[in-house]
Amino acid sequence: MAPKRKQIEGELVMKRKRQKRRCRKDEKDRISELPDCVLLHIMSFMSTKAAIQTCSLSKRWKNLCKCLTSLTFCARYTGDICFRKFVSWVLSSRDHSHSLLNLVVISPTESEVLDLIMKYAMVHDVQRLTMRIDLTCKPAFRSLPFIFSCKSLTSLKICNVYDPNVMVIPDSLHLPFLKSLHLERVKFTATTADAEYVEPFSNCRVLETLYLRNCSMQNDSQALCISNSTLFSIKIYSYNIFAEKKAYNIALSTPNLRSFTIKGVNSHHLSSVCNLPLLEAVSIGLFMVKSSIIVKLMQALANARILTLGSFTLQAILVDLSDGSTRLQPPCFVRLESLRVKSKLIELFDGQISKVVKYLLRNSPRTRVGVTWN
Repeated sequence: MAPKRKQIEGELVMKRKRQKRRCRKDEKDRISELPDCVLLHIMSFMSTKAAIQTCSLSKRWKNLCKCLTSLTFCARYTGDICFRKFVSWVLSSRDHSHSLLNLVVISPTESEVLDLIMKYAMVHDVQRLTMRIDLTCKPAFRSLPFIFSCKSLTSLKICNVYDPNVMVIPDSLHLPFLKSLHLERVKFTATTADAEYVEPFSNCRVLETLYLRNCSMQNDSQALCISNSTLFSIKIYSYNIFAEKKAYNIALSTPNLRSFTIKGVNSHHLSSVCNLPLLEAVSIGLFMVKSSIIVKLMQALANARILTLGSFTLQAILVDLSDGSTRLQPPCFVRLESLRVKSKLIELFDGQISKVVKYLLRNSPRTRVGVTWN
């Protein structure tokens, strides 16, 4: 009985194996059957290195990586020879008939490699460009002028980690289709040293959002003029406490501006040549800044409908109110409907908050302004 049982069990095992083999033959590679456009869309969410590795899956995937519309290049360390070879291979193997929609370059090790990438991107109509530069010395970016005059760009993000002298922005950007501009730790400069202001954004005809973080001026006596008729959102962050050159004058000529945010420690002097008739939301989160500068800033933004103040900003005004040093008249908020106070970082009593709110709304014609704090 025992030998017969073993024989039956062995036959059953072999039968199961044959069934599994038949099932594998009947299985289809459903992912590979998807259209190229769908596969390329899926690959756009992968790193460039991982996307290229898919070419080893099957013949179906062999040439797909050459049609990628999104590329990401990230150098691991200075002098990375493998990175240079990888970049050269990707660019030379790519199907040049496909436009380059999205390009991300992180920590380029050499200006020559960066120039190679940038020149390729400009020729192939890159639309969204992100650059993170970690160099401590100024490289010879021969392709830099081409970036700031690229006619295909719709989004540009430049993040400079160390010395602002590494990335100097020209006095005028010629980017006719740019909608979003993000600049970190860059330096603005004018063509002539005797110029009163720098006006880099006026030729960006469709610009909608502008983000500036820890930016500086080549000449402290010059003002940064943000002049643009299509711009509706501006964010300015300044957290570079130890920078040699800190505050500078900012002049707004943005009639369609709807949102304005300023945060940090630098006491930039803000003015506006128009009354900003469409201004909706203003957020001020300054600290280590005199209340007189804060009040003058709010005077330039007095047409806001919603005003949000940070706890440190509120405290600066409260200190001057308590010792009687505040002599400036508060702004006249003609359209203000809501005043929001964020008091989480500093413990402020309701009476202290009410004192500041009462001062800020002293000249406002509206009888009812919703006030909230948390």
